[in-house]
Amino acid sequence: MTVKFARALTREFPAPPPVVKPKKTDDVVEDDEFVEYATLRNWAMVTMETMEQRLERYIEYFTPNLAHYRNMVAAFEHEMQIGLEAHLSNPDVWNPDVCSFKMLDACIDRLPTGREKGIYYALDFGGTNFRVVRAALKGRGKLSFSQYKRSLMSASSTASLNKGLMDSRATASQMFDFFSETCKEFMVKMADLKPDAAQKTEHQAGFTFSFPCTLKSINNAVLMEWTKGFETGRSTNDPAEGHDVVGMTNAAFERFEVPLKVSAVLNDTVGTLLSGAYEMNRDNHPPCLIGLILGTGINAAYFEKEALAFGYKGNIINLECGNFNRELPTTNVDHELDFADVANRGGQRLEKMVSGAYIGELSRRAIVKVLQHHAPPCAWKPHSLSCEHVCTIMTDASSDYGVTENLLSEIWNHSFPYAQLCVIRRLCHAIMNRSTALSAVVIAAVARKTHHLQPAMGGVSCAIDGSLYKCIPFFQRVIRTYLDAILGKNISNLVHLLPADDGSGKGSAICAATVGASKASSGSNFFR
Repeated sequence: MTVKFARALTREFPAPPPVVKPKKTDDVVEDDEFVEYATLRNWAMVTMETMEQRLERYIEYFTPNLAHYRNMVAAFEHEMQIGLEAHLSNPDVWNPDVCSFKMLDACIDRLPTGREKGIYYALDFGGTNFRVVRAALKGRGKLSFSQYKRSLMSASSTASLNKGLMDSRATASQMFDFFSETCKEFMVKMADLKPDAAQKTEHQAGFTFSFPCTLKSINNAVLMEWTKGFETGRSTNDPAEGHDVVGMTNAAFERFEVPLKVSAVLNDTVGTLLSGAYEMNRDNHPPCLIGLILGTGINAAYFEKEALAFGYKGNIINLECGNFNRELPTTNVDHELDFADVANRGGQRLEKMVSGAYIGELSRRAIVKVLQHHAPPCAWKPHSLSCEHVCTIMTDASSDYGVTENLLSEIWNHSFPYAQLCVIRRLCHAIMNRSTALSAVVIAAVARKTHHLQPAMGGVSCAIDGSLYKCIPFFQRVIRTYLDAILGKNISNLVHLLPADDGSGKGSAICAATVGASKASSGSNFFR
């Protein structure tokens, strides 16, 4: 141990009495000595704490402080206003240093009334599967739908390529021809297309295209770049990147004589809002002005009455709020998880505290911090615990937590004693509870921004889709509890939570219907 390091240690822990002279003010501790000091200090703290004390410390870290969370609501709402003003000054460039939200224009100027009727289609593409949805809108917020899904790896035109249609040698034409063929097969199956018919009835379609795009209008979306391992067209003279997704899709429909036309492109969050707005009209609920995704990621969209004054083409704004980074109650576990995410370090801070993609890893890191040397080697492997595992642990109703013990034995190859199973369960519960509270903050802030949180306005509905909300009863129950605590029960009662289903499918078809109705009666009011 160096003299300077010993002095630093003595200053940090003044008892027992120092055995060396106090550190001089002009002494400088080198970086490697800081590391050694930090390591020894952590070791000293560990040896002074029992497992139970560490558990309570980490439980406290993750327990929501209501005063802090109310401040977060104000900060979130303020950030939305900053985003609107930033869009007005420079609508084509997002500066994350100015606003953590992207505040994207969905180019939709009205919400569905619930009276739309007809047959509409939806295309859903965001991974290795392509899905087609047929929605029969019946008015009064009622609809029925059917769907058809195919894997991109099943395309015969690219069977010789390692990654199929995802391969850089696959052309954009091959990909969009595959979409067209799939739609044609489904339309024949649903009797909407009879190949021998003299005339074919054209149907409108919405397209949920879940890759980064520049949206120039409701029916013009230029693919900026592939993500998720896609490279289609990069090694050919027929690329997809830099070209209009809607144009390429409609051109493929014409080549294969498919009576479909994509009239709108959107993301799943906007689709959730539209789906909720259509279906809530069958019940006596306040207007649905908010769409929220709580699943693998988190995002929100809302109807902004003043959007046109801030340079938007439509009134629906896609927040992309997973990047929110103001006033967050971060812990050392959050910082470590973020630092380990080399590709997106410093980004999506809210999402990393809330979403299903990170809840498992947050829980694992907290578990090994509390268990320390009692944690088995496999538990130290990053991402070895998933959100699904956390849900299983939380819902284990067996008296001895046998379900949890069997699960952890399978994934971590270790049998935990009952006391440690209780520790693991409490940590998982605390992290899921914080996720729920932060989700309530988002809902409260966006609801306030709609200016409908007063009895005279009748309140506001929020449509929610995503596996966290739909599949975890705890989430549904506790999110309402936190809304009551944050907003006050009288105001919270004005927020109606509406479980939505398949925003990327049904919502996309409803979007096509809404766009068609908007063209038929421009300037109509969405409250009509």
